[in-house]
Amino acid sequence: MARARSLAGMVAGPFSLPVDKIALRPLVTAVHSALLMASLGAGAALAAEVPAKPEEATLSEIKVLGQQDKASTENTGSYTTKQMGTATRMGLSIRETPQSVSVVTRQRMDDMGLNSLADVLVQSTGVTVQENDSERTNFYARGFSIGNYQIDGVAVNSGSNALFDTAIYDRIEIVRGATGLVSGNGDPSATINMLHKRPGKEFAASAGLTVGSWSKVRLEGDISAPLNADGSIRGRVVVAGQNRHSYMDLYQERKLVGAVIVEADLTPDTLLTAGIDYQKNTPKGTSWGTTPLFFADGTPANMPRSFNMAAKWSSWERAFENKYVYLEHRFANDWKVKAAYGRLDSSSNGKLFFGGSGFPKQDGSGLAVWSGTFPYDEKQDNFDLSANGTFPLFGRRHDLMLGVNGWKRKGTTNEASFEKPLPFSEIIPDFRNWNGDVPEPALLRTGARDVATTKQSGAFIATRVNVTDNFKVLAGARISKWETYNDGYDSKGNFVKRSSAYKTDDVVTPYAGLVLDVSKSTSLYASYTDLFKPQNLKDKNNAFLDPITGSNVEAGVKSEFFDGALNASFAVYEAKQDNLGDEDMSVPPAFQLPDGGRPYASTGKGNTNKGYEVEVSGTPLSGWQLFAGYTHGKSKNAKGVLVNTIQPTNLLRLSTTYRLPGEWQNLSIGGGLNMQNKIWATNVALPGGKRGIVSQGGYTLFNLMAHYQISPKLAATLNVNNALDKSYFRRVGFYSGGYYGEPRSVALNLRYQY
Repeated sequence: MARARSLAGMVAGPFSLPVDKIALRPLVTAVHSALLMASLGAGAALAAEVPAKPEEATLSEIKVLGQQDKASTENTGSYTTKQMGTATRMGLSIRETPQSVSVVTRQRMDDMGLNSLADVLVQSTGVTVQENDSERTNFYARGFSIGNYQIDGVAVNSGSNALFDTAIYDRIEIVRGATGLVSGNGDPSATINMLHKRPGKEFAASAGLTVGSWSKVRLEGDISAPLNADGSIRGRVVVAGQNRHSYMDLYQERKLVGAVIVEADLTPDTLLTAGIDYQKNTPKGTSWGTTPLFFADGTPANMPRSFNMAAKWSSWERAFENKYVYLEHRFANDWKVKAAYGRLDSSSNGKLFFGGSGFPKQDGSGLAVWSGTFPYDEKQDNFDLSANGTFPLFGRRHDLMLGVNGWKRKGTTNEASFEKPLPFSEIIPDFRNWNGDVPEPALLRTGARDVATTKQSGAFIATRVNVTDNFKVLAGARISKWETYNDGYDSKGNFVKRSSAYKTDDVVTPYAGLVLDVSKSTSLYASYTDLFKPQNLKDKNNAFLDPITGSNVEAGVKSEFFDGALNASFAVYEAKQDNLGDEDMSVPPAFQLPDGGRPYASTGKGNTNKGYEVEVSGTPLSGWQLFAGYTHGKSKNAKGVLVNTIQPTNLLRLSTTYRLPGEWQNLSIGGGLNMQNKIWATNVALPGGKRGIVSQGGYTLFNLMAHYQISPKLAATLNVNNALDKSYFRRVGFYSGGYYGEPRSVALNLRYQY
């Protein structure tokens, strides 16, 4: 296929990040207050520098010495962690958890330049990342869409998942398989948990500048400081701004990220945490569809990777603000209670123009326009109260965890449309000469709105019984309630009707697991859980689909070496799902539900995904960091026919770095690869009214990395992704087109720590 230019100038033009003063006011106020308190706090002094030994890397650390969780990965330099809690809340090690677990550490995110959740997941075991267009990104694991997302273990809406910037997080925990025990939604794909950076008792700060392909410029700042003399109150402020263009014509994006977190030791055993996150993404030249694969005469189109039939003003702006407060207390008998509350406010404003309809002709004609607008706002309140500790029984101590949690989400779709008549033609005259210069229409709002409310709550209990020193049994259950409904209001704000209502009560989700230590470093495990997941998806009649039901079973072996510095695992699994929703391709491409979304249809009963996974992460040798994960899995329907073929059956992910010894100890080199087999889509509309199969062959992408410690405080990191400039589609078949993966890109990061 013809290739677009893979590299642009490292910096081509001035960098500016306009600030939305109204949206940022709470964040700016909090940042100002935190910095003021830091400047006045006694004991806020630079940590003394300790000369490094000759055999050690001359790295300057940000010390984080508060009541930080034991699983924190910041400044460990490691690609693994010794503890995690996403699966069971019991704070078990990866080896002790009877499910497949991956942890993407702060070190790995920094080494590989993983600045977004999508960047992280595309380099994670068993996860595929696929786009419908420039703004709609979907994640999949074990053959199914990922729908469970958490921040610090508290559920968040997945609607803006791909947006999450990683600057504010210590690590990303990924539990593959169902975690319905604590999350409520029994999703057999995976649960993604993003855990915040934490403030420390000593002053520390860092600043970073990244420049890269397609005029990418990224700035980061991070300050952690005690806010009183003894450090019992401490705060942290993280900010990031990014401006970039793209390998796609006309597309550019501005991103602004900020976070403030404050911790207070109310007593030696009581910790209060409060914080606020803010992020806003402002794209222009937004696409709303894929690149055509065929000309109208049926011949391959071979469009360049830069193909984009968007207007310059086409945009899908999104923002979110997450406010949270946690209170933790440890009792003398080793019990801990934690209460958490979070409020996530998000908004999106789609105002789109894209020439994605039809099949292009050789003379440049043949494409028509999809256009539309859909302003949307959402508010989600989350609560979580849990307790965990130990209890004696039959001469042994055992673990117990119990709690209640839930959330309420209200999404408002405001009725809006473009002015009529439209100020632009709905036909693309010649795609070969497209420049995106299209008059921007006025936006008309009627005042009418549709409010979708979804509520979930439940109680859970689980225990780990230490039958012997080497044999543990985990068992638990959750009872859940779910309710969802739509309320319509007219232009005067009067209630019109309630529709699409659905409610379930007292649904029980059992969980069981076994862990057998066969040696000091190796354990065998097995786990089982039922699946029950109400779907927030609607069919073409705007009615909710029936809940997903099924089961998830997994068994495997886990080993840890060098006191937990290296973890290895092998797992086999089988997930069964009924009533799984999939996008309804029987309706026209431009068809939308009242909330601007696409309709879905049930895939029926008997859907299964079977496979196995292998993962190794950590430090095999001094100076060597390694992550490697391989997955093989197939999805079939009740008749044994292979389905969901746009998900690869084989995936290999690899990331590694090595710090050179001796006189070269300031230099680390590394890289990685992403490899997958062929994917294909069936029953795709083709020119001439035909339907058939479109595919993307297997491919391997190579990434390169080099890190040099210029001084104890200054370091440079160079990342080259898709180093061989492989041309490929990340997804095929979505409305007869494909979405190109990113060409070769280069990024240089300078980071100063003091």
